Amino acid sequence: MVTAAINKMLPRPDHALWVLIQQVAVRGLIAFKFLLAARLLGPEQIGLVGIATLSLAIVESLSDTGLSQAVVQRHSKISPQEAGAVWTLQMTRGMVLAIALLLLAMPIAALFKVSASAGLVALAAVIPLLRNAFNPGVFLVQRDRNFRHLSLYEASAALFDFSTTLILIQLGFGAASILLGNIASDSVKLVLSWTWFRVPLLPTFQWRLIRELTHFGKWIWGSSVVTLVLNQLDKVLVARFLGTTEFGLYQVASRIAQLVVADGAVALGQYLFPTFAQRHRVARQAGKDYFVWVMRRLIPVAGFIALLLAVMASFIISMVLGPEWLAAAPVLRVMALSMFMGGIIAILVAYCRAVGAPQIVTQAVTVQLFVLVLAAPVLIWQFGSVGMASAGAIAIAGATAYFAIKIKNGIH
Repeated sequence: MVTAAINKMLPRPDHALWVLIQQVAVRGLIAFKFLLAARLLGPEQIGLVGIATLSLAIVESLSDTGLSQAVVQRHSKISPQEAGAVWTLQMTRGMVLAIALLLLAMPIAALFKVSASAGLVALAAVIPLLRNAFNPGVFLVQRDRNFRHLSLYEASAALFDFSTTLILIQLGFGAASILLGNIASDSVKLVLSWTWFRVPLLPTFQWRLIRELTHFGKWIWGSSVVTLVLNQLDKVLVARFLGTTEFGLYQVASRIAQLVVADGAVALGQYLFPTFAQRHRVARQAGKDYFVWVMRRLIPVAGFIALLLAVMASFIISMVLGPEWLAAAPVLRVMALSMFMGGIIAILVAYCRAVGAPQIVTQAVTVQLFVLVLAAPVLIWQFGSVGMASAGAIAIAGATAYFAIKIKNGIH
């Protein structure tokens, strides 16, 4: 009786308010953790842990199966046997990634000429094991648009991450504290997926049973590989050629811009992807009209926030991180523009995948990569980290233009 009464008082599980709560509780906590850790540890330590997280992002993107998006987008729900095939494929992926990170820890440290990063890269090998062992029921919760449960799921893990990281920093674990916080967070998600979101599954290695899902997922994989290069190439170049301290400054500027400008759109995209898919299944024209309605409101709001961040870059960095981080202000100004377009792209990606056109995402990020490869060497040589950020802004503008052209001419 009490539970039923509480449920009546709360917004519907599919209400967008839950996405807002998730944005504040989860992304806010994660960002606060990162910025507080940056203030306590300094640019060099943040640069060290950045090499480990960069390595993790690279191997994860190279093996992205796209199964979660495929399960959400498909018209029918997966059966227990299909769920079992999904789980074994994910687990195999996690084990391969963990082994790869362990074997590559020393070569990666040698590549960046930072021997102290080898242990952190090896520690990061635990994370893909945890992230690929969860129950596929999480995908179905997303498909059913139960944002209430998803927000509580994510918020619980983020709170544990935040608490663990700060305690370990105070205990003197240094840069490893951030990775150990991530491990704690993913452990919480793993347990909740098998207790709260669990769906029955029959483990099987007959992956041909999910051929339809992997066919859709191949486009997700393709865009993930290209996005990997786009999102990590700048960091690799800055870390390799400008040094660990400069990399720390660059990374923090990127995170601030992402937090202030892009994260809201990314969170909105998580809500809109299953929503676009559901509306598209019911009536295609209604789905298109809803997409236009969203974009007409998102663009001016995101543009204003980006402009405000660019104008107040030095003040914000000085207040949040202290004067030792002021060298990141010029990069932050450029990043504000990049993240504005990145926020728009987050919604464009959600729409294209929701209507069954993931190939457009792959094509757009390929255009972005092509422009970045042309612009980055010249600009980073001439202007350092600011030049790298500028190359990224030019490249993402090219991708945004490509999305606009394809959607205007009709998705095929």
